Amino acid sequence: MKLLLSLLVAIPLVACNNQATTAKEAHTKSGFKSPGKPSMKVDMDYQISKERVAVGETVDIQFNFKGQAKPSSTKLKASKQLVLHGDNTIKMQKSGSQQPHKFSVTPMTEGIHLVTIIAEDIQQSHQKPFAIRIIAGDKPIEDYLQQNGQLQIDENGEKIISMPAEER
Repeated sequence: MKLLLSLLVAIPLVACNNQATTAKEAHTKSGFKSPGKPSMKVDMDYQISKERVAVGETVDIQFNFKGQAKPSSTKLKASKQLVLHGDNTIKMQKSGSQQPHKFSVTPMTEGIHLVTIIAEDIQQSHQKPFAIRIIAGDKPIEDYLQQNGQLQIDENGEKIISMPAEER
C-alpha cells in the first residue's frame, strides 16, 4: 500500500519536472529579450539649410514625423548659446497632411550646438527625443570637443586617460 501511494505521488512530480525542464530549454533556446521602456513608434526626417555656419548666422530647419504613431505635440529645446526663433511648442495636426514643420535657430558662440525635438503623445504619455547638431565656426570638429582628461601610456604600452577627481 505504501509502495503504491509513493508511486502515485512520484509519477506526477516526475511529469511536472519534465515539463518544467522542457519549458526552461525552450526559454533558453529562444533567448529572452526585454521589451524595454515603452516609447513612441515614430521616426523623424529633417533638413537643415546648413550644418556648419558662422556665429550669428541663422539656420532654417524643417522636420516631419513618420511611422506608426503620430505625436500630438512637439517641444523644441536649444542648447545654451543657441537662440530659438519662434514658439518652442508645436501642436501637431492628426489629419493626413504631411506638411513639414519649420523653425530657425542662431548660434551665438563657436562650437557644437544641439537642437532637441521631443515628440509627445499625450494620450499614452510617451515621449521620444531627436537631436539635430549645428556646428558654428570653421575649426575642425575635434577642436570643439571637450577633453575629459590627459592621454597617457602606461609601462605596458596601453593608453590610459587620466582624469581629475571631482570634489564636492
